[in-house]
Amino acid sequence: MATPMQIPLPSPQKELALNGVCSYHIEGETLYLDVAEVASRRNADSASGELALEIWALEAPYTGGNFSGYLIASQPLGSLSGQHCFRNCSATLPMQMPTEGVWTLVLMLRESTDGGLVTQDYINFSQQVLAECKMTLSLCS
Repeated sequence: MATPMQIPLPSPQKELALNGVCSYHIEGETLYLDVAEVASRRNADSASGELALEIWALEAPYTGGNFSGYLIASQPLGSLSGQHCFRNCSATLPMQMPTEGVWTLVLMLRESTDGGLVTQDYINFSQQVLAECKMTLSLCS
């Protein structure tokens, strides 16, 4: 993914946020991710830590706080200057399959801080996905 251009922002909301339409589609073991905007509402002289877009498979929709699940795909973004945003972030990512089951996919904006990774914003995708194990049989010689 090419480094997105940083664009100045107007009024404050969340410090770091996913804005606009965020979507994905899966083909085989590849996940295609599109995010309209990642915005920083921090002070202009305050850059973020390293940011990443992560897709997680969770047993239930994410509501904040601690979670347990499977990291499906991740796209590093780098650091974002305060009062700026990344727009039109698209990525083609190899996908790690979760174990068998029904999963809610969640897009998380994660920031690397001194205390570890912090989820700054998230979007639960409404359509659950089914992960199945498919067996392939072949003849032994």
